[in-house]
Amino acid sequence: MSTWTETTLTTWGRSRFARSSTTAPADEAGLREAIRESHARGVITYGGGRCYGDASLDDGGQTILTSALNRIVSFDAETGNIVCESGVDFASLLSRVLRDGYCFPVSAATASVTVGGAFANDIHSKNHHRVGSFGDHTLWIDLMLASGELVRASRTENADIFHASLGGVGLTGTVMRVCFRLMPVPSNSADAQYRPMANVDEMIDTIDGSRESHEFLFGWVDAMATGKDLGRGSLELANLAPDDVGVAPEPATKRIRFEPPSAALHPAILRRITDRRFRKMPAAGWGARVNLRPFLFPIDNIVGFNRIYGKRGFYSIHTGFPRETQRAGIVAVMEAITAARAGSFAAVMKPMRGPGEGLLSFPMEGMAYAIDLPRRTGVEALHKEIERITLDHDGRLYIAKDALMTAETFAAMFPRLDEFREVLARIDPDGRFQSDMGRRLGLHP
Repeated sequence: MSTWTETTLTTWGRSRFARSSTTAPADEAGLREAIRESHARGVITYGGGRCYGDASLDDGGQTILTSALNRIVSFDAETGNIVCESGVDFASLLSRVLRDGYCFPVSAATASVTVGGAFANDIHSKNHHRVGSFGDHTLWIDLMLASGELVRASRTENADIFHASLGGVGLTGTVMRVCFRLMPVPSNSADAQYRPMANVDEMIDTIDGSRESHEFLFGWVDAMATGKDLGRGSLELANLAPDDVGVAPEPATKRIRFEPPSAALHPAILRRITDRRFRKMPAAGWGARVNLRPFLFPIDNIVGFNRIYGKRGFYSIHTGFPRETQRAGIVAVMEAITAARAGSFAAVMKPMRGPGEGLLSFPMEGMAYAIDLPRRTGVEALHKEIERITLDHDGRLYIAKDALMTAETFAAMFPRLDEFREVLARIDPDGRFQSDMGRRLGLHP
């Protein structure tokens, strides 16, 4: 029998908690046993704990931790193909493959994300306009179904399971192994430029005008700016560098040492902080050759980043809009946030290319705009308004970060939901795999 321990798990945003029985199988037999021991409340898989929302929580149920499924099974330095167990994180991966001239084509903003989580959420990065999302580079997965059967799924074998699992937030089963193709890189660094942007129009126009010239595009937006300054910020434009940075990056020294009180998060205070940050930027911009680790994983540059909004935590709202409506949609979201006097340190903008392959994948050709908001009175009503705006502009919300969306909104945003439910009904007819998100969004048939 598996060893189960009562544990309180939380989201990265610390806005949702779940009391769950947990176990950490170390091999195929242990994983099969854990799944078969799950009870009526169901079981879900929990990787690096970096989901902002409740996708990997099952309050009152059981949770499989992938921390012991952490081995790199094989790596072909000729082809760049790598096979990892699902609990391998991006920090371990980078340490192993960079010395052979490879990097992962897609990463999250923190190295603590696992390979299994990257697939289950079909993650995307600031180079999405060039390389797409994680699923675009995945060759196959080994998935443990509710029955205990381990199946290989790819575009040519069990393709329906592959496409339901990609971005399927763990509800099709537990990913045990992932095979994906790495990206050859000329060095351990990137040449980055940082330019101040006066407003949202300049930000969007510069991003769209730089899609062909730059591999990485990432805009920091001053979420507190209004009027003619709405959407101002700084834009990071970067390409992989031809030569290494000679000095290894220092470990992160910035640390959130305490949880700020609610008063410190008052919009007036946040406005002064973000205004100061913007005004300190050199008018002509600046540039640097930066090591890939801090460049790819900016969240890790501040230890305890998720404590920045205090003990009540925060919600992350990640919208995406098609090219035709991206400007109007993003402006409407920005205006709704400022009208609600909702404060934030962090808002970002990234370009996207065409849709992901998963039935519930987030990306589309256009632009993504994401913002973190403190969990406080009024944010739920604001979220409903952002849902309405996003729907009105033919956009969608990224469920990997979601904790508030309604089932009705989700169904309207994801037209392939019924296909997803059909796969679940066939491979998990008893609903053994369950999550708080799955119940909230009505993902089960």
